[in-house]
Amino acid sequence: MNVVCDPQPNCVVNLQIELPADQVTREWLAISKDFQRQARLPGYRPGKAPQALIDTRYAREIRSEVEKKLINSSLNEAVKQRNLRVLSVADVTDIELGDDKTMRFRASVVTEPEFELPDYSAIAVDAVRREVTDADVEKWIEQFREPHATYDPVEGRPLAMGDYAVLTYEGKIGDQLLSDILPKAPVQLHGRRNAWVLMDKGTLVPGFAEAIEGMSVNDERAFTLDVPDSFPLAELRGSKISYTATLHGINTRKLPPLDDALADKLDPGKTMDAIRSEMRDRLEKLADQEFDSAKRNGAIKHLLAGLQCELPAHALTEEVNAVLRDIVQENQGRGVSDDELRSHHDELVGVAQQTARDRVRANFLLLRIAGKEKIEVTNTDLLMAVSEMSRRHEIPVKKLISSLKARDGFGPIRDQILMGKALDLVTANVTVREPAAA
Repeated sequence: MNVVCDPQPNCVVNLQIELPADQVTREWLAISKDFQRQARLPGYRPGKAPQALIDTRYAREIRSEVEKKLINSSLNEAVKQRNLRVLSVADVTDIELGDDKTMRFRASVVTEPEFELPDYSAIAVDAVRREVTDADVEKWIEQFREPHATYDPVEGRPLAMGDYAVLTYEGKIGDQLLSDILPKAPVQLHGRRNAWVLMDKGTLVPGFAEAIEGMSVNDERAFTLDVPDSFPLAELRGSKISYTATLHGINTRKLPPLDDALADKLDPGKTMDAIRSEMRDRLEKLADQEFDSAKRNGAIKHLLAGLQCELPAHALTEEVNAVLRDIVQENQGRGVSDDELRSHHDELVGVAQQTARDRVRANFLLLRIAGKEKIEVTNTDLLMAVSEMSRRHEIPVKKLISSLKARDGFGPIRDQILMGKALDLVTANVTVREPAAA
């Protein structure tokens, strides 16, 4: 078998493969014999038709089977012969099977990137394990008071910062209602009836709380606010919004004390000291996780610093799209509008491309380490991963396994486990540098 390799950009290798006549002839005869055994031709007993008649009658079918079998076997042999780490076969073209029984064809394969595996036996990273303080614990415990707060009406004084105003208000730009101009904007900006509004500088449009400060119950007030260029909703930046507001009531929030009575409401039978202790344990575990994550990220960053290689275009494109989806979902969750995201399209794509490039390089690096270290994935590893997927996506385990088998989904899961084990191995050898003195 003759193989000619022609490397192309983005980890593509074009192969030209030529098979000798004796190899093709042997395969043709073997497949022709199979057809002869199964053939049912008039005038002949099953399996007794002359070979020459079979070759003539089923020439097209035999040829197709010969080509299919030889392409698969010779491609595998060519890959081993040239030590190619093939990810997928992109294309097979120009198949020629001559009358002299020689055969040639071209194939394009996508390979793993070629790079020198960096030394991962001893890596030094900068990382600090965050100390959990009493103040950290109290900050989290304080949040338990919020759901159990009570609200008392206020009489005899005007509206002040920190109060909850019971308000009816309406916004306009010029003579048009804000709800007509921007129907998709948050309803809180349009205006509401008998709404509870926290008197805080961050409420609604900057300056809104200050504009109604000092109002008394049943007062009405009109005011205009300049929307700053930093406002999250791009469509309103630079606008002037006119509001009319009527104050119906004033309330203050009263938080319960952090005592055992509150602890019993949170977790019956628990004391506040016990809840504080549990919270400290959680924060200590979180600090450990953050420290471990910093070591892992530092190790990957160190290894990637000197690793330059081409990447398969398909893998990179898939990862860019995945990163972009994550960025869009995260920003939408923070209230960023689609128009605002579109205005930063090129910037977001640039960030996604760099992030994706680092992720794909890291994946190939870790898989290469797993291979060198002969790391294996056990059935227990797979079962644990599938069980976690089942729990996370709320799909029965048996149904999930059937779905994964149908779409060959165990390969990516296996790779994820291998990469995780490889990263564990690398991180175990990480040395944490002491932070520089201030």
